[in-house]
Amino acid sequence: MTVRPHTRGRAAVRAGLGLLLLRLLVPAPPASAQEIRGRVTDAENGEPVGMAGVFVLDRDRNPVSTAGADLQGFFTITAPGTGEYYLYVQRLGYFENESPLVAVQEGGQYGIDFELRPEPIRLDPLEVSVSNEQLETYLWRELGENPNGILGYRVYQGVRLEEAKLSAHDNTDFFRELYVEVQHGTEGVCVGAIFIALPERGSGRFGERECGASIYMNGYPCPTAHIESIDLDHIAVVVRLRGAVYMYTRDFDWTFRPGFRTGAC
Repeated sequence: MTVRPHTRGRAAVRAGLGLLLLRLLVPAPPASAQEIRGRVTDAENGEPVGMAGVFVLDRDRNPVSTAGADLQGFFTITAPGTGEYYLYVQRLGYFENESPLVAVQEGGQYGIDFELRPEPIRLDPLEVSVSNEQLETYLWRELGENPNGILGYRVYQGVRLEEAKLSAHDNTDFFRELYVEVQHGTEGVCVGAIFIALPERGSGRFGERECGASIYMNGYPCPTAHIESIDLDHIAVVVRLRGAVYMYTRDFDWTFRPGFRTGAC
């Protein structure tokens, strides 16, 4: 579906898992960049969703521009040129949301507001190992950047993780349950984290795969050849990022201490 904003009025469409509002702002002078502004809010209470990751994707869903919402949920992001683009928003604790294709014209300014639907953490019968706030603080310090600004960032723990374990016949199936592609070939094991969780509309396929993703256990590199030897019973948290999968055991210390690691692959 292609949405072409017009000079008057407001179009409201359902997109992804939340409400998406598109509006055309005052046109900018022709020499200015193609700018998209908006706000990210909670679909249930209308509160701002701060620090969300915002991405401009081309028609092939390759990221071409990245920005972050401020504490009040406002963001500004620039499209690289004229054409049709998707806008994709993600935040830990919420389902992702994606706009339809938006036609961007030279020098235009556009407004796209997102409402993200909270992703509930089911506590029964399993307790969550770490809160969203603790996990985000740890990853921010560990990675040196806001993890919400890394396309495809997803966290699995609690019941969702246990469901993946129960559904899987082996470790390869377990990763695939979490939308991480694993392929076994003559040259070894290829792990590629899928960085777009939503399937392309009408295609039945998911986003691009990147072979050569790294696997880490409590911060230590884990050779992909050992993927089937990982003891899933001890895994309490799985973090999926583009090009990397981080796993943490139930006894992992989430207190940040530079250079300190507990356990190894």
